[in-house]
Amino acid sequence: MVKFDIKNILGSFKSRKFKFGGYAAMLTASVIAIVIVLNLLVSQIPAKFDLTHNRLYSLSKPTVELLKNLKKDVTIYALFSAGNENPVISEFIQKYADRSSHVKIKYIDPYKNPGFVKKYDTSGSGIDEGSLIVESGNKFRVINRYDMVDYSYNEQTGDTNVTGLTIEQKLTPAILYVTSEKTPIIYELKGHGEDTFVGLGISSEVEAANFEIKDLNLLTEKSVPQDASAVVVISPKTDISDIELKKLKDYINSGGRVLFLMDLLKDELKNFNSIFESLGVRLEHGIVMEGDNTKNAGNPVWILPNLESHDITNPIDLNNMYMLLPSAQPVVETKFKKRTITIEKLLTTTSNSWLRKDLNSTSLSKEKGDISGPFTLAVAITDKADSLNAKLRPRDAKVVIVGSATFANSQFSKNVPGNLNFVVNALNWLQDKKDTLQIQPKDLTTFRLNLSTSQAMIWAAITVVGIPVLILILGLTIWLRRRHL
Repeated sequence: MVKFDIKNILGSFKSRKFKFGGYAAMLTASVIAIVIVLNLLVSQIPAKFDLTHNRLYSLSKPTVELLKNLKKDVTIYALFSAGNENPVISEFIQKYADRSSHVKIKYIDPYKNPGFVKKYDTSGSGIDEGSLIVESGNKFRVINRYDMVDYSYNEQTGDTNVTGLTIEQKLTPAILYVTSEKTPIIYELKGHGEDTFVGLGISSEVEAANFEIKDLNLLTEKSVPQDASAVVVISPKTDISDIELKKLKDYINSGGRVLFLMDLLKDELKNFNSIFESLGVRLEHGIVMEGDNTKNAGNPVWILPNLESHDITNPIDLNNMYMLLPSAQPVVETKFKKRTITIEKLLTTTSNSWLRKDLNSTSLSKEKGDISGPFTLAVAITDKADSLNAKLRPRDAKVVIVGSATFANSQFSKNVPGNLNFVVNALNWLQDKKDTLQIQPKDLTTFRLNLSTSQAMIWAAITVVGIPVLILILGLTIWLRRRHL
């Protein structure tokens, strides 16, 4: 039978052991209360911090600036069926709405609203669920769900993996496009085996940079159309006729803007060279090889050129990007040129480079007959307007010539971001535009911690055995000390 001794129980409340226990209990309760209060306060704070290594969930500076200065209302329609929203896309587009009161977001179920989707399906091929439609006034742009990510293809396994997010790369230019008063039109020359932006696989990137692309046949057109903001010539395989030559020269002489991307051919193109020589340069027939191993990509023909200071190349250099030009031919200044012409170098090689004249040679070393460098691989030419005859040429003529077109195809331009940026920057420079959108894709590459077998065993022993044993020893020590209080 248990006998209660009230006097003894009351006395225990005054003991030293009770006091220590009481203090410990109060301290524990206080800490728990503070943690709960802090947790409640922090959950009410709207601020979020992006701690990812490449700021995966943050908007870039050009986007923030664009949203800050946005004057027109923009609606982003997200095509998702109810309950099937993509959390990454939803969070990303919400950041646009958070930054500007002019941006509204609406979720549309494409299966319940087929008429709505059809209104924006100008190609008739349908719009996939998960796509975005950006609209302002009577202008809109559709961003396909597959264009919002970058993929890599493993040729050995056949697997396709998502390597980066390009939502911002597509969404920001789309907003710029739908809110712009005018969209520059670029005419691609056709009829001589030329390549196109579609053929290169970069048409969506050019259109995303707020350009409209149209075809140009100078044999059927009386002249370059009046609405042409620029003409692009990409890797022609045959020469232009004398009639086309005259029309193209007339366009340039009247202040036209042209981008020439010229691949090396077996034979020289006489009429194209005639245009270049009228601008104070010519293409030297031969292939440039770079002997400086820090300036080639493992093969002298794959050149990592120096980026000379210019509005076209400065953004690439500032963003620590590089370029890769395969199989390039040099652009050489002629001895004589008009006094109104200014030629600026864009891409150059080192003094260790050489020009291979014998195209049948397979040697990767400098041979007898090769010409020593350095060489210029791309130039920007400005022909100043003649103030005495403003009607003939109301503005400066601008021309960019690159001794390679291969660098712009998707194989190179999508793996070497500087290449694509160069093309877009050149088109912007031809339009006298300086507000280039240098938005990089969000890299989804995950960095792995690689450990050897012995290192893995050591860390396993520390975490599985060492730390638990240490905690056990500390606990026993504290228990033994308190037992004797």
